[in-house]
Amino acid sequence: MRKIILSILGVVILIGAIFAAQAIVSSNKRVRPKPQKVIKTVFVDTVKNREVPVVIQANGNLTAKRRLELYSEVQGILQTGRKLFKPGQNFNQGEIMIRVDASEFYATVQSQKSNLYNQLAAIMPDLRLDYPEIYPKWQAYLDRFNIDKPVPELPEMDSDTERYFIGGRNIVTSYYNIKNLEQLQYWSFA
Repeated sequence: MRKIILSILGVVILIGAIFAAQAIVSSNKRVRPKPQKVIKTVFVDTVKNREVPVVIQANGNLTAKRRLELYSEVQGILQTGRKLFKPGQNFNQGEIMIRVDASEFYATVQSQKSNLYNQLAAIMPDLRLDYPEIYPKWQAYLDRFNIDKPVPELPEMDSDTERYFIGGRNIVTSYYNIKNLEQLQYWSFA
């Protein structure tokens, strides 16, 4: 019996709460006030047609639209030019960007040529004794070798023994190292 009374009491409280909520909501209607007409004061200025610079202040990192990376393939000392060589500097087409003092590189090339000449001169007695048939062409090559001019082509090696003898003395390696340096020299500083 007690359960029935509590159930009926709960339903009555619930129905009473619903009616109380509807009464509160219906009594809470506000009347909106009518908007008042407000006149604002505005200052007027005449306009002159002219260019106005756009200045935007911002913080952050910029990335160049066209970026160029330079890598040095030769040794030398960077000399100052008309314009500073720094990021963001503009250069016109055909304008010299940097100058490199190539005297150190030129001295290296000359030193390598001298080393090759010394290697050739050192094998000449062995060629005369061991390979007298190929001695004349190597002697002619040595005679026309000039340190101040580009290194001439090596003589044609006809036999395997000649290739082994010349290759074993690092003459071919020295020759191609000099040719590589000469290409850089004439490409970069001509």
